[in-house]
This record gives sequence, C-alpha cells and structure tokens, in this order.
Amino acid sequence: MDISFKTVEGRFNYRVAGLLVHNDKVLIMKDENQSYFYVPGGRVMLNETSEDAVKREIREELSTEVNVKRMLWVNENFFVEDTLTEKFHEICFFYLLGLKDENILTKGNEFTIIEEGKIHTYYWKCFDELKSINLFPLFLKERITELPLSVEHIVETK
Repeated sequence: MDISFKTVEGRFNYRVAGLLVHNDKVLIMKDENQSYFYVPGGRVMLNETSEDAVKREIREELSTEVNVKRMLWVNENFFVEDTLTEKFHEICFFYLLGLKDENILTKGNEFTIIEEGKIHTYYWKCFDELKSINLFPLFLKERITELPLSVEHIVETK
C-alpha cells in the first residue's frame, strides 16, 4: 500500500525521487497530459524504506537497477497539482543514484515508456537547460548544479 491519502483539505504523499546523472546530464520525465517535468521516482509503500522504494520505483519505471549513493534533499512541498487542481502536502526524499549497468543509455536522449497504460517520456537534459523548463519542485533548477555533500531540508510552498 502506497503512503498516500486524501482528505477534505487535500492529499498527502510520501515520495522518493532519484537523480540519475550521466555526462553532465540528468534524467527527468514528463507524463503525456502534464505541463511539467519532474525527477523519476514514486510513492513509498508502508513498511518500505525510502532507499528500497527509490530502487523499486526506478526498476519498475525504467527496467534498470541502481545503486543509492546518498540522500541529497528532504523536501516538504505544498502545491496545487495542475491537472487535478488538488492541494498536495508532499514529503520527498531525493537520492543521488548510480546505474548498475548502462543499458538505459542506449535508449537515447529522449525515450518513451508505457507503464500501466500511462505514457512517460524521459529526457536526458543538461543542467543549464533545466532553468528554462517547467521543472518541479522548483528548487531543483538552482540546486542540481551543486549537489550537497550532506542532506539538506528544503520547504517549498507554491
């Protein structure tokens, strides 16, 4: 069971996200009906560690295995999701990941994967390109170029 629940005030999500960096590019994604980009990941399940969750989510979404190098950020994010117009309170742990193999790199700089009927398009983007696209959470645009050596706590309200 995912740790996500809806109330009359909005939805709570406990999420993980993984930064895959290769040749000064980071992997980001976009869903077919969304106006924004984000980092691959997903919801943590009950009784699952956040590290296990990020490895599982990347394996499910990208069919590739990763190593967790370190946690980068804990992000408390308060926002209204564009498509659903639903208020969210989200806690997300961002991890720096390493590829166990490089099979995903053979897919090119842009590729599409259908997961449970949903169309996800993935992009390898240079860090400087991120500032000009609709990437969430917003702090990534500035902080991704200098990854922290210790965990940072970031709160965003939109």
